[in-house]
This record gives sequence, C-alpha cells and structure tokens, in this order.
Amino acid sequence: MNGTNRTLGRVVLVLVGLVFLALGAAAVLVQTLPAAADVWRTAADRTLGGLRTGAADTSAWWWALGGAVVLGILALLVLGSIGGGRTGTVLEDDGPDGGLPGQVRIEAAAVEHALSAAITPLPQVASLAVDVRRVRRRTAVRIVVRTRRGAPPREVVDRVEDVVRDLDALLGQRLPVLLRIVRGGSSRPDRVR
Repeated sequence: MNGTNRTLGRVVLVLVGLVFLALGAAAVLVQTLPAAADVWRTAADRTLGGLRTGAADTSAWWWALGGAVVLGILALLVLGSIGGGRTGTVLEDDGPDGGLPGQVRIEAAAVEHALSAAITPLPQVASLAVDVRRVRRRTAVRIVVRTRRGAPPREVVDRVEDVVRDLDALLGQRLPVLLRIVRGGSSRPDRVR
C-alpha cells in the first residue's frame, strides 16, 4: 500500500535483468569459445587500444555514455516514483469560510493510537499494527490484526468496522481503510520484546 509505480518498477527490473543476462552470457561465451574470446579481444583493442596512442574509437565511448545516461534517467524515474508510504498528517482543515481563523490538523499518531486503544482489548485480537499512508494522493489507514487461534474473522471484521465508523464520525470524513486479518497461532497473548 504505497505510492510506488509498479509498472515502471517491473519494466526497470526486466531491463536490468536482461542486461545482466546478456553480460553473463557474454562472459560465459568468452570463457568457453575461443572464437568469442578473439572477437572480444579485437573489439577491446579497437576500442581501448587507442587510449595509449590517443586514437581510440570514439563511437564506443558514445555508446557507453548513452547507456550510462539511459541508466541514470531510469534510476531517477524509479526514485521519483517511490513515494507515498507513511504520512504524518491524517487531516488538515481550515474550517468553514467566515468562521474562526485557524487550522485543525490531526496527526497520524493520534489516529494510530486511538485505533490501537479501541481494537487491542478485543478478546479475539492477539496483536495489532496500525499505520496511516498516502495512496493516490489520499490518506488511508492500514490495520493488520493477528487473531487468536479459533477467533471467527467475521466477528473481528464487525468489531473493527464499528471502531472505524466511530473514527469517521469523529473526523467528519470517511477514510479508506485496509483491514488485513492474519490467523494467529497461539491462544496466549504475545510477549513484549
């Protein structure tokens, strides 16, 4: 549940994988086939051999520079698309026009603490994780509930929906919520580590 562009990430992974596959295949061919080793030496001498005399083949350097620029642009695109993720503010509101001047800001920590305090005491809940994230320019809440062994998921969902409904009423707007229920393995409460 973060703002990373999956398509761009997958395209970059495929391209990087293909480049490494080609480099690996070339390394295997150079090591196993004498003809491939001769082609490699000839190309390397033509490209790099002129460095000593100052007459190196410049077209290979342009290809290398172009490849480096393309890789740099791809890296910037991937880094630029990584975003979203956790946010510190759930809601900011200036209030109605003509009202009192000021701004109301509700921090994510307050919402996380309120939800944790309301859901953790439930007998079906062994542990809980709550975080607030930005997804597609909207604030969303992710709740991960680890249930005790034998706890009915429907009961947990109903109780969490009631708590979220109360939170929506308190905030004055509906927040998207992702509820993930993970089956627990123990009937004892989790120990604090």
